[in-house]
Amino acid sequence: WYSRRREFGADRGGADLCGISNMIDALQMLKRSQGPPMPQQLQAFGINTGRSDGIMRLFMSHPPLDERIAALKT
Repeated sequence: WYSRRREFGADRGGADLCGISNMIDALQMLKRSQGPPMPQQLQAFGINTGRSDGIMRLFMSHPPLDERIAALKT
């Protein structure tokens, strides 16, 4: 929870330094570069499972990129 919360603050700080639209563009570029989620039989070995709900949310080190982009737009 703590590291995910800090990530929103880091995004806001980046937006203050380089501009909100540039930070949003950077996050969207990162989102495009992630690729598809891993096949289900391999998800235990990776971090891009494609799921960000339920119990999986507890183990996320970063908030989903869509949530980070939405937070910058508000």
